[in-house]
Order: sequence, then C-alpha cells, then structure tokens
Amino acid sequence: MSASVEEIKKERERFVAFAFAAAELFFEIDGKGTIVFEGGAADRIGTEPGKSLVGENIFEHIDEDDRDVFSALLMHLEHKGRIGPIPVRFSSGGGRGVALRLFALRMPGAEGRVFLALRAAPLGTGGSTEQNTDPETGLLNRDSFMELASRTMKENPAGSNLYMTAIEVDGIEEAKERFGPKYMHKLLSRVAAHMKTLSVDGEIAGQIDDRHFAFLHRAKGDGKQLEESLGNVDENVKLKAAYSTLASDTPDVAEDQILRTLSYVLNQFCKDPGKVDFKTLSAAYETMAGDAQKRVVQMHNMIETGSFNIAFQPVVSLSNGDIHHNEVLSRFDERMGGSTPLEVIKFAEDVGIIEEFDIATSKKTIDYVRKMKKLGTPLTLAINLSGRTIESDRYLSSLMDVFKNAKDVSRSILLELTETAAITKLEKAEAVFSDLKAMDYRICLDDFGAGAAGYQYLRSFNVDYVKIDGQYVRDMNNPGYRPTFLLSIVRLCADLRIKTIGEHVENRFQADFLRSLGVDFAQGFHFGKPDFSPKTN
Repeated sequence: MSASVEEIKKERERFVAFAFAAAELFFEIDGKGTIVFEGGAADRIGTEPGKSLVGENIFEHIDEDDRDVFSALLMHLEHKGRIGPIPVRFSSGGGRGVALRLFALRMPGAEGRVFLALRAAPLGTGGSTEQNTDPETGLLNRDSFMELASRTMKENPAGSNLYMTAIEVDGIEEAKERFGPKYMHKLLSRVAAHMKTLSVDGEIAGQIDDRHFAFLHRAKGDGKQLEESLGNVDENVKLKAAYSTLASDTPDVAEDQILRTLSYVLNQFCKDPGKVDFKTLSAAYETMAGDAQKRVVQMHNMIETGSFNIAFQPVVSLSNGDIHHNEVLSRFDERMGGSTPLEVIKFAEDVGIIEEFDIATSKKTIDYVRKMKKLGTPLTLAINLSGRTIESDRYLSSLMDVFKNAKDVSRSILLELTETAAITKLEKAEAVFSDLKAMDYRICLDDFGAGAAGYQYLRSFNVDYVKIDGQYVRDMNNPGYRPTFLLSIVRLCADLRIKTIGEHVENRFQADFLRSLGVDFAQGFHFGKPDFSPKTN
C-alpha cells in the first residue's frame, strides 16, 4: 500500500513539474472555485504578499472585468477537458493588477477538480490594442479581427485545424428593451467571454455589428458549443444563436482567401439581416459560405487554365473619329452562375482573387498585342487593374514582373486603375505607377468623378488619361442639365495636360456635347459594343 501511495506522490510531482515547465504559478481548485493547492510564485497574487491562498476562492482574486471569462472557461472545460492559453487579469498587492496567461485542465475522475497553470504575459500580445477593441467586451472590431485572424492563419502550417465561425445572436436587443442599456452591456460582456474563451489565444474574437460576431478556434465543434452555451448564459433573457463554421484548410483555397470569403459572407448578411428568417439562418450561412467557396475554387481553376475570354470596346477620338485604343473587358461562361462581368469582378475583389485575375488578364492581353503585331495589325489595348492588386504585398511583384517582361509592347498598353476598390497606401501606389511610367506604360484613372478618391489619385499619381464617370454623360439627357461639374473636370485635366475620355456614350447628341466641352475621346455603344474582335482603323 505504501508503495502505491509513494507512486501517486511521484506522479503528482511529475505533473506539477510538467506544469511549471511552461508556467510560474500552479493552482488546484475544487468545483466551487476554492483553492486546495498552490505552488510556485503564488505570492504574486493576493493583497497580502507571502500569505497562502489555499482555502480562498479564486474568483476573489480575479479582476472583476475578467470573472465572466473565467466562469465561461469553467463551463467549457466540462466538454473540452483542456483550455488555454487564456489572458486573465488577477489582483495583487497595492491595488495593482497582474496579467497572466492561464492554462486549465480537468482530469477524468478528479472529483470536479481543475488544475490551473499560469505564466506572466502582457495582454494583447496577439495584436489587440486599446484602439481596436471594444472597451466593454474586449472584442476586436471587424477590421482588426480580420487582420489578426488572417495573420494567425498564415503563421500556422497547413493542416493545423484552424476554424472560423461566424455567429448571429438574437435576444440582445430584447434585453435592452426589458432591462435597460446597462443590463444589456453586462449580457454582451458574458457573450463575449464565451467567445474569447473558445477562441485561439483567448483573444481572436470580434464583433462585426450589434448582432454578428466571429471567432477563430481550433476545434470544429466550438461553434456548436458556443451556440449551446449562449442559450444558458442569462436566466432572464433567452438568447438564440445561429452560426456557420469554415475550415482554414479548404482544398485549393489560400488562408487569406478563406478570411476574405468569410468577410464577404458576413457583409452580405449584415447588409440586410432581415432577408433571412432567423430559424433558417444557420443553414443560410452554410449555403452562402459553401456557394462562395465553390465560386472561389471555380475562379481559381478558370484563372489557372486561362478559360475566360476577353472582349474589346473601342475608344474613339472626338476630333477625327479615329480609334485610339480598345479597352479589354472580361467575359465568363456559365460556371460563374450567370453573374454579370461587373458582379464577378466585385466578387473577386471581395474574396481576394482579383490580384491573380489581374495578372492572368494582363498576360492574356500582352500575348494578344504581340500576336496582332506579328500579323501586321498593331493595336493599343487598355487593361483594368484593381486597387487591391496595386496594394498587394503578395502579388504585386508578380504583376510587375509581367510588365517588365513586356517592355517590347509597353507603348501599346494602357493601365486603367479602377475605383471599385479604393487605394489607401497612396505613396506605395505612386511608386508603382512611377516604375510603370519609366517602362513606357501609360496610366489611366477609371470612373473619375464618381467619388472623392479620384481627386486624391489625380493629385498623387502622374497619369496620362482620365475616364470621366458615365453618370455625367447619362445626365445629359435630363431636362435642364447643366455641365458645371463635367466642365470643371475637363478644365482641370486640360490644365494638367491630361487627356479625357467620356464613357457610356450612347448617341450622337452626347458625343457632340462632349466634343463641345473639350473632351478628347469617347467610349460607348454609339461607337461600338464590346466584341471579341477589336476594332481598328
């Protein structure tokens, strides 16, 4: 018998030794939270240095703002067995707090005992700051969450079983109406606590809007676990949750595109949550996420095989009627589900495929220019480039290599910057366009005047052409139309020695009006619809 007792003691010593290999403090607590064993630098916690905490309740020593997190941890530990690291703040002498990373383990048959290993670590090491977290819940805002989740996915190797769950919670607004804003905020704090507890490092959880949340986690069943736990989080308000979980290792889809796909799905629901009945919301999430990922894979295959077409629409000189160049327009087959080309391009930007598509389109266009040159029919083509591609750390060098290797036809290529995705890093983009100009490529701003960004681009970038947004041309048909804004754009560009292009020109009246204002070129059905053969003089 004594040998067995001695062996048990050795096993316990080994367990404590293993715990302290990665920790500084060690506690064992019973089912009520009472500390029954302590070890290590336990004197760092508590109001009286050196005093044993055995017999005291651990909740008394946890910062009030983090008690919900610890309660959620104990609840989920019933199912998971092991959780951590979770950032938890503890009280200490002099009213100061100490930030610790907590690992929790529940041993089978240990009579409800929980083992806690803690080590010092500053909170927010995953990337959260005061500026990008909600001060009440500690949840990241949408952009910060997506950035941190994306970085975490990239840093983890393939097959590391990372999952992203989006969740909508119904009942929070009811709590506000019945019990007031203060009660609602406390309820929201408990919801956040459960989400953080299940998330990677206890931090990668975000609030998308008032009802939508998302978190990155390692167990596929965490979404279901959260849904069930939120149903019991408050005795006065019955919360309901609907969720969707996406795996980070979807075949043929990169991690950052998984993140953008989730962002796309969230954006669709957040635009009009009322479109989907709450009872069917989980299924709707799954369907939309599945459809989005299917389209991502289809677009990848299309890009890799080059199985998309390019059409051409002429841009004509208003002074002599000559064709100046043709704009390259993408065309897709039935695999894109009948979506318009603009819808496909916007989807590609939202889910992070536009960079690869821009590169593929550039290659196809350059090959076409070279082919026509060999056939004795030289022509100039304009390629659309998204702002996302110009800002991309991952794909920009590949795009620039394409253009560096095509200097032999650079004078036959215009690069048209679209405004569907705004550029935020103006200095970086300016350097890119300067390099392209040095290689004899010409730069055009598309949809100028549609938003304020165009004027920023005009001030920052050395461009050759400005394509005036088609709405200015369509407005010409309205009674009492006055071309004040259009004329100001034309004069500004003339002063800067930038040529202007009017788009969406559908009749002779519009063409003559643009000519009278001094616009240099025009594009639209009046001069030719998109065709698979370019028009030349």
